[in-house]
Amino acid sequence: MKNLTPYTGLWLLEIIKHIRVLRWLPLALILPLLSLPVLANKPFTVAILMFDEVQIIDFAAPYEVFGQAKFEVFTVSATGKPLTTAMGLSVTPKYSFANMPDADAILVPGGDTSEVMHDEKVIGWLKAQQGKVEHILSVCTGAHILAESGLLDGKSATTFHRALERFEKDYPKISVQPDKRFVDNGQIVTSAGLSSGIDASLHLVSTVLGEDKARTVALHLEYDWDPNGGFVRASMADRMLPQNEYDWPDGILFDRISAFGDEQRWQIKYQVKTSATAQSLMQVYKTAMARHDNWQVKDTGAALQGEWLGVADNEGWLISAAVTTGNAPDTYFFMLDVYQRP
Repeated sequence: MKNLTPYTGLWLLEIIKHIRVLRWLPLALILPLLSLPVLANKPFTVAILMFDEVQIIDFAAPYEVFGQAKFEVFTVSATGKPLTTAMGLSVTPKYSFANMPDADAILVPGGDTSEVMHDEKVIGWLKAQQGKVEHILSVCTGAHILAESGLLDGKSATTFHRALERFEKDYPKISVQPDKRFVDNGQIVTSAGLSSGIDASLHLVSTVLGEDKARTVALHLEYDWDPNGGFVRASMADRMLPQNEYDWPDGILFDRISAFGDEQRWQIKYQVKTSATAQSLMQVYKTAMARHDNWQVKDTGAALQGEWLGVADNEGWLISAAVTTGNAPDTYFFMLDVYQRP
């Protein structure tokens, strides 16, 4: 600093002065931009099909997912008139087919679809929408509506676990995937029963906005989302039980007490009201199991302390059945336990 001349000092002062001015330059450039109007992107829009006897969780859970993702969501039906869901909830769709706005995606929930899947207005609407929307999703037996419209022909799909066998039989052009929580064909995504619609909806959010956004939505919903799989109801151990092959006596009444398990074991308990005997109930079970070539039914003989028993063996699997006399007249408890052999 000893060698600086007066001129050098003045030069340094000028530099410092300009630095102070330049320090405010970025802010001076930004402030005018802040007053400009913000260009908002058009929100991604989802239309949810509604019909009488629709399952509540099938449309309400996806609605929540899409709403949390800031999608624009609305309900629509053929007429727009009030309808009644499964379990008696009254709902009024926002639009009818005639006045609904354009959508980017359509969600087709399930429920009792026996009538809606044959409704020509609904089928025609779905076919027309396929050429307009980017994505079509189904939940549970909503896949049957899509199947009836022909939109799933030549594609893979899944549905409610108890409807898989009939679904495969009724729609041979569809490749049924029972081990999937949801199946993505590109434009069309089908999901299994009930809560699996959450997974399919999060998958759509991931497709549109990215996986990070979908994970954020799932966390906000406190939902343990596994984008690569997760719980598959059709893979549970009760898949080993015969379906709809029991020749129960006329007038019999069932009250399910419990049914739970995992992929290795499943337990079911019913209270049964019938004038038939406990022995005849056990014989119904044995006959149903005997219809399957791969099951070996073992006769356990007489009742043990008021309980009639039966066992079926299928290589690595065992099914035990028990009929126990209840406290009230003509009342029994019917129990099934299916599990993998240790």
